[in-house]
Amino acid sequence: MKLKANYILTINKEFEIIQNAEVIFDKKIIAVGKNLPKCDKEIDLGKNSVIMPALINTHSHLEFSFNKTLLDYGDFIVWLNSVIENREELFISCKGDCYKKALEEMKKSGVCAFGEISSTGDDLRYLKHSPLKVVYFNEIIGTNPGAVDMLYQDFLARVEESKKLTNEKFKIGISIHSPYSVHPILMDKVINIAKNENLPIQTHFMESKAERRWLDEGEGEFKLFFEKHFKNAKPLITPLEFLEKFKGTNTTFIHCVYANDKELEKISQMNGKIAHCPISNRLLNVGLLDLERVKNYKIDYSVATDGLSSNYSLNLFKEIRAALLMHTTLHPKYLAKDLIKAVTINAAKSLNLNNGSIEVGKDADLIAFKLPSSIKDVEFLPLQIILHTNEVNKLFINGEEII
Repeated sequence: MKLKANYILTINKEFEIIQNAEVIFDKKIIAVGKNLPKCDKEIDLGKNSVIMPALINTHSHLEFSFNKTLLDYGDFIVWLNSVIENREELFISCKGDCYKKALEEMKKSGVCAFGEISSTGDDLRYLKHSPLKVVYFNEIIGTNPGAVDMLYQDFLARVEESKKLTNEKFKIGISIHSPYSVHPILMDKVINIAKNENLPIQTHFMESKAERRWLDEGEGEFKLFFEKHFKNAKPLITPLEFLEKFKGTNTTFIHCVYANDKELEKISQMNGKIAHCPISNRLLNVGLLDLERVKNYKIDYSVATDGLSSNYSLNLFKEIRAALLMHTTLHPKYLAKDLIKAVTINAAKSLNLNNGSIEVGKDADLIAFKLPSSIKDVEFLPLQIILHTNEVNKLFINGEEII
């Protein structure tokens, strides 16, 4: 198939934008450029049309997709308590239609792939036939040393069950919830699986001031939280010890709002990635990731929606638009370019996927849509895309048209 458009945003190393150009593909990209050979099927997308790589939502919790107004926002610990109090109701209430609506919202906004954090495995039945690519992260959580073996065996059973479904659209990964919620013995066991099987890892890290103080001093709101819920009033690991465990892996650290310079340097040294969830951070009132600082450490970052437990939408265009407007110290033209990379090529690297750019040999995961009018200066194309796009006209995954 050949698609023609006014603008092709390739997201290659040069961030090349080709005007009045074409892309030829089957399951993979065959050619991109001008005056390409004829094809049996050709579609001219028309005036003000754009082709770019389909979007990738690196971090989501679809288990919580039933939530609309049940949870409390404005403070991390208040929100966390409300999650624990309502968790069972939310999980029980999210069934087939709930997951279908979540997938539909991502699909309409041009998402071809997403990273799903699963704490129970109950979502597997709803996601195994997903029209989108899924990287399914089985999550481990638990700090009770007496329950380590039981938790690990349950985790292994979930991993084995999800492995049975692996195909070109369904891959697996591993998630360690956070440094404050997983026993170090469990961390080691789970990370070894990822190393041996070359699986991507995700872990929440330094999301809040409460986490920062707890891990540094063993004090603050988390001390009261643990005493209330788990009778565990002592941190089990330091932040740097925690990071050290991920050497030699492909790990994405979620949030990192309160990561300090030593920790960012450590993440950079191990070629780690960061996932930025700006709307979630705002609703939980934890602050804002310093993107310039992250770039100075040469850390690739993606932008993700997180789950509907801390967001009102799974639309990734809305997420990067929010990021554009929140990061007021950064020039919008240059930030827009970084944000487009954050939901394409950077996200692909995070999830170990062969997409995220329009280059020969990459998976043909593409979106097409139209802008309201033409652009005089093509350097502003990323900014105009973010400002004016909510849904796409066409989505191709492995060359197959999904919408």
